[in-house]
Formats: sequence, C-alpha cells, structure tokens
Amino acid sequence: MSHRHVPRVTIPQFDKVVHFTLYFILAVLTWYGWTRQKNFPALRANTFIKVILVLALYGLAIEIMQGTLTPDRSFDLWDELANTTGAVGGVWLAKILVKLR
Repeated sequence: MSHRHVPRVTIPQFDKVVHFTLYFILAVLTWYGWTRQKNFPALRANTFIKVILVLALYGLAIEIMQGTLTPDRSFDLWDELANTTGAVGGVWLAKILVKLR
C-alpha cells in the first residue's frame, strides 16, 4: 500500500498546542537555570516576570521575522499568544515544584 492511500488526520490548530508545549518546556528550563546560576545574581531577582518577558519577546521577534523575512511564512498573533501562555504556565509550574521540594 502506498502512503498516498493512508488517510490523513488533521487536528485543527494543533500547531498552537506545539507552540504552548515548547515554550512551556523552555520556560521551565530557563527559570530553573536562572535561579540556580551563581554568576549573575540579577537574574535570580524577579525571575518569574523576567522569564515570561524574555520568552514573550523572543516569540514575538520570531513571529515578526517570519512575517517580514520569509516568503512562505506569516506573522500569527495566535502563535505568539500560545508561546506566551506556555511560558507563563511553565514558570508557574517550575515555581510550584520548587516550593514543594
């Protein structure tokens, strides 16, 4: 059987789930790294807000570049919202897990 005969399954807006998940993981790792490092004490202050802000701006920059620098990609505000929401969720979970330890 050829792959052309296999039915395709599409999940509407699945890419938003992927954006959320990747930024969630990135936020957890960034928050953990920033709170554990010793060389830049300023990163440890207000880490919750800083990680969210940095990742939101990073996601926005990528979306802007997609919309302006590539011919086949476009800016998607919903992708940026999924990125930011994932970052908030990831930092929130990381902070809770550390408090539970």
